[in-house]
Formats: sequence, C-alpha cells, structure tokens
Amino acid sequence: MPLHEVQIRDNVWIPIDATIKLSAKVWIPKPLSNGATDKFSVILEYLPYRKADWTSPRDARNHTWMAQRGFAVARVDMRGSGNSSGYDTGEYTKEELADGVVVIDWLAKQDWCTGSVGVFGKSWGGFNGLQLAAMAPPALKGVVSLYSIDDRYADDVHYMGGTVMGSEALSWASVMFAWNARPPAPEAIGDEQQWKDFWRDRLEHHRPWLHDWLSHQSRDSFWEHSSISESYESVKCPVLVIGGWADGYHNGVQRMMSSMTNCFRKGVIGPWSHDWPNVATPGPQVGFLEMCRQWWEHSLNGVENDVKEYPDLQLYVKDTIEDVSPQIVEYPGKWIGVQDASHLHQKYTTFYCRPQGVLDANFEASSDVQAIQTQSLQGAWSGEWLSFGGPDMPGNQANDDSLATTWKTLELTDNIEIVGYPEVSLIIKSSHAQALITARLCDVSPSGKSTLISRGVLNLSHRNGHHPSVLEPMPVDEYVRVTWKLNYCAYNVPVGHKVLLAVTPHYWPLIWPSPEPTQFTVTFAEENTVRLPLLDHASTIASPCPVETYPLDRGASTRAITLQEPAPLERKLSVLLSEVDPSSPHQQELVIKEDEGKSLLVDESIVMEESAVKTYSIDLNCKHPQVLITRMLTYEKLDPEVHRKLLSDNHAAVLEALNDDQEKVERVDFAEHDAIPWKATVTTNSSMKCDADSFFLDDHLVVHLNDAVFFEKTWRKQIKREFV
Repeated sequence: MPLHEVQIRDNVWIPIDATIKLSAKVWIPKPLSNGATDKFSVILEYLPYRKADWTSPRDARNHTWMAQRGFAVARVDMRGSGNSSGYDTGEYTKEELADGVVVIDWLAKQDWCTGSVGVFGKSWGGFNGLQLAAMAPPALKGVVSLYSIDDRYADDVHYMGGTVMGSEALSWASVMFAWNARPPAPEAIGDEQQWKDFWRDRLEHHRPWLHDWLSHQSRDSFWEHSSISESYESVKCPVLVIGGWADGYHNGVQRMMSSMTNCFRKGVIGPWSHDWPNVATPGPQVGFLEMCRQWWEHSLNGVENDVKEYPDLQLYVKDTIEDVSPQIVEYPGKWIGVQDASHLHQKYTTFYCRPQGVLDANFEASSDVQAIQTQSLQGAWSGEWLSFGGPDMPGNQANDDSLATTWKTLELTDNIEIVGYPEVSLIIKSSHAQALITARLCDVSPSGKSTLISRGVLNLSHRNGHHPSVLEPMPVDEYVRVTWKLNYCAYNVPVGHKVLLAVTPHYWPLIWPSPEPTQFTVTFAEENTVRLPLLDHASTIASPCPVETYPLDRGASTRAITLQEPAPLERKLSVLLSEVDPSSPHQQELVIKEDEGKSLLVDESIVMEESAVKTYSIDLNCKHPQVLITRMLTYEKLDPEVHRKLLSDNHAAVLEALNDDQEKVERVDFAEHDAIPWKATVTTNSSMKCDADSFFLDDHLVVHLNDAVFFEKTWRKQIKREFV
C-alpha cells in the first residue's frame, strides 16, 4: 500500500458557539498524485488530556500512521481542557457530548473531508465514542471504542457491585484534579497577561469531581445519563468494542455485542492491560492499528472487506501460568471466536459448597454451618483494578486465600474452559445490616500457587438491584439467599489443578469497607453454589480468529525522547503488630509509589515529569480506612536555546524519535501568538476517610509558575453514607 505524505495542522479552532471554541490538531493526508482525491474520511479522538503535551507522543504514533494510510485525523481538546475555552466540570457531561456533536458536524463539512466521520479512543475517548454513537449525529459513520463500558454505575472506577471503589475512586479523581490544573499554551491564548488571566480563571472554576461521584451512591439519573445501556437501540452506526482481561473495563463487551442489535458491531477481548493492544502487556500483542484501518475502510469508506465476516466476539482464553506474579509479560492461551453473540449458546457446570471446605459436583444437605470472618489483610494482594501492565496485577493469590473462607475441588480429571460470568449463590446470615460480600474464583496448581480467574463483590443492601427504589438493609441474623455475578472471564483450568472459591466480607483497598466489620454464617441445609459458564463449542465457536492475523505494528515515531527513565513501580505493604491503639488507621498500610520519569517533546519543546504516592491505611478492626494521595506534575516550556542544546546533547535519541525521512510529515502551526518559556508545577494532596455515617474528603492544590506560587486552594466536603 503506498503511503501518503501528511500535513499536520496545529491550533486549529472549532467554533461551538459565540463564547466557546475548541482547539484541534489535524493530520491531513496529501494526495498520492496529481488528480488523486484530496478528500478523506476523518477519525476524531476527543479528550480532556491535552494534545499539546500529554498525549502528543501517542498521537504522533497512532494518528500519523493512520493518516499515512489515507484517513484524516482530528485530535480535539474538550471544553475546559488543554487550549480549549470553557470549563471542564466532570465526566461525559451534557456539554461535552453536545460539543462533540458540533465537532463531528464541523469536521464533516471541511473541504478536505468526504463527509464521513468516525470516533476513536480508549478509556475516556472510548466512553464518549459510545455515547456520541447513541446520539447518532448524521455524519458519524463508525466507532472504535477501547476499554470502555455500557453501564457507568456497574463497571466504572467509582462503584462495583454497589460498593465504593477504594483503590480507584479517589485515585482517578486525584488524577483529573491535578491534570485539569495544568496551563494552556500561551501561543494559543494571548500575551503573557492574557494567558495568566485565562489560566487563573480556569483554576478558580476548578473543583474535585469525587464530590459529585460520592453524592450519587446508587444508580440514579446521574449515572444513567452517560450509560448507553439505557438505550442500546439508539446506537446505529458500526461499533468495534475492545477490552482487556488485565484492565478493569471488559465486562461490557459481551453485553454490548448481545444488546446493540440495531447496529453492525464486533467485540474483541484480549489479555491486555489499559494500553493499546499493539504495545500492551500482558501479551500477546496484536496488529491493532491495522485492525482499526480495516474497520474504518468498511464503516467510513464503504469498502466491502473481510470485517463483515468476522465473529461477533473474539476472546483470548487464558491458560494457566505457573510463574504467576504481579507482572506477566505474556499469557499463554488461544483465541476463540463466537460467531453470533446475540444467540450465545452458554452451558454451565455447577459446584456445591460442602462442609470442611469442599467444592463438589454433588449436593448433600447438612446441618453444619460455616463462619466467614472479617480480617484487615483480606484483599491486600488484590492488585490494581486498572492495570497498566506493570507489577500491579493480582499475582499469586495464596496469601489472600489463606485469609478467606474457601471451598476447593479435588484435582480435575478434565479441563474446565470457563467463558462468561461465573455466578455465586449462598445462603447466609449477616451480623450487620450494612455489609458487603466478595468472591474470588481461583486456579490452584499442584505446587499450591493460586491464580485469579475472576472476582466480584456485592453490597448486600443492593442485592435486589442498584436503583435507589430497591435498596434495603440486609436482615440481621436471618438466613437470606444472596446471588451475584463475578466479572466476565475466559480461562482454561487444566487437568490436575483445583478450582477454589474464596469468600470474604472485606477486600481492602480495592473495595471501601462496610461501616462495621461483619461476620457471615453459611448454612449447608440448602444449596450453596458456584456456577461456571462454558461455551457450547459445537454451536457457538467460529474460526478463524482474524485478530491473530493482523501484522503487528507499532505505529509511527513518537517524536519524544526520554531524559530520565521512569522508576520501577513500588508497592510496599506493612503491618504494625506492636501494642498501640488498634483504632489507628496506620496499623496497616499499603504505599504505592509511581514515577513516570522525565521526557522531552521534540516538536513542542516541553519537558514533562509526573509522580505520585498513594497510601491506603486501615486499622486492624477495619473501622477507619483512609486513602492519601499526593501528586506532583512539572511541565516546562523551554527557552529556544535550552531546547537546541538538549536536542544536540541527545542527538541519537532525537534521530530515532523523529524518523522524518520515512514519515514525510509537514507541520503547520496556526498559533496566533508568540510562544514564551514557562515552568508550571502542580502539587495536589487528596484524602478520603470515613466513619460509620459519612465520608470526609479533603483536597489541597498548589500551582507554581516559574517557582512562585500562582494559585492555592483547599476543598473540604462531608458526604453522608447511603446504603454503602
């Protein structure tokens, strides 16, 4: 395939209304020859993450590659972010989505566009791609959505199973709290004073988003607004949805394939973490950009290619791995294809919890009972809900298993290939009216190593559903059947291994604890089951799986160099066993240190550094959980002479980062003002703690400009607990 030369236009303005305009960077292919077409379909990536610096390396890699192959690409800063005007007030707001519709219409009307627009993105860009598809603007002809979800209450970073996410809610809120305080580029705003005034005004309208999220503790209209599960039928354009088993966002892929029946759709779930499938670990990695190119050829350009014949759902079924650790480079396994996801032929095998920790294929009633106790270390080996491929995955579960109430099969005589949502159903009585219950499904090898297959949690006040109208306290000291699903999974447990079910009333820090430590009692007078989903291979499995066949691509060059390598991710767990106040939240601490290193953006002459320290503390009685997160960001626009010297000192790395001779890229900057050197440092301290009745939030922001304090503010909020 001949490659196009590309013109990159930066600081292009897209008018929204009389007061709001959004800043865009656009990659436009040049015609291959005289008389060849100069109109191209456009791919939009629409984010609050700042095209001028933070996403610049990945944009160069992904968007230049796609433009070389005949698609224009627009990377647009959302309202209130980057160089765009207005204020960024939260996730997927009505303003964000309405602006997105205007942007799509504007792109379609440009003289270099065919009139067809697609939306592309992972995480935030994957979410708003789905939401814009449900709004159905006429020019939107296709979507590629990675690591996104259809139900934002059920499966986003804020809540899981009706419980508050302990390790994610404040962590993600603190990320956006810090990122939204970064300055726009002066050359896009005005002279130095105008730039400072613009930035200060944005900071004055800044606030912590966790205040909103914790003010909506059940699935009310706040969450329904941005969940396409409220109107699957509204999605009519072709949609490709991609998830990863090591990422938090994979539960919705199969649901969307089964439910978005008004559109052409395909789904893929690989072994990946929260990164692009051509570079993510765990592998195997795939030719993700070529997969997207073929999708865009079909959906935007109307090309009849092999996309139409792909299975509805392509899944990577993980095999067991003996060297289970918090960082896995590549998972063994195989790809399978589900031909028709709307008529999925699902079978089940059921195991029964028996006394003495036995998981059996047969049920036999017994008068025995089993206690399930709270212990503060339960969940300490949970890993991150949202892995980025570092040593942040669950790893060997043997320690967590030893602290849980468990049931285990004998050694298997046949493989069990689990594909779907495992389901746990127990008859329990609770010591408290407000409680949660977690379950983990594990593969135990002959050596005793335990690998997490799936997990799930349920707030027992939400056992009838998550809508405010159906919430009710758990009856105390009364046996109740409780049934909940674990996360969607695809995993093969081999002969000679054992399947283990682990149940706890506590799972810190992944899940925020109940107001009081809880004890459950299980009765064996009735069935207590774990139901494992299997696929009917004869009627369901399709071949081949084309995701395996795409040539692996890394994209174009990033146009960035590393000045200081990131430090290894550090996770340190400590427990204070001496005789001190047992109510102290510092009895047990997990400290996580993240350091992104230092990098130079060659074209933008910006140096970026980011680091964070996250501390998850709890007392041994599990009554006083606390999260403390400190973030520091330093962004520096270099003086031209300093920039030239850095480029000279790192000549070899710069040549590798640019690769200009092969890429043939022309850059045009439409900035209306002069660039000036500046250095901005953003420091945030965020904390979240609680008592039995309320959450307490404290956020402090300090912004330095050229080493002098430019802005400082503290926010404090108390929010009542409501059935959590």
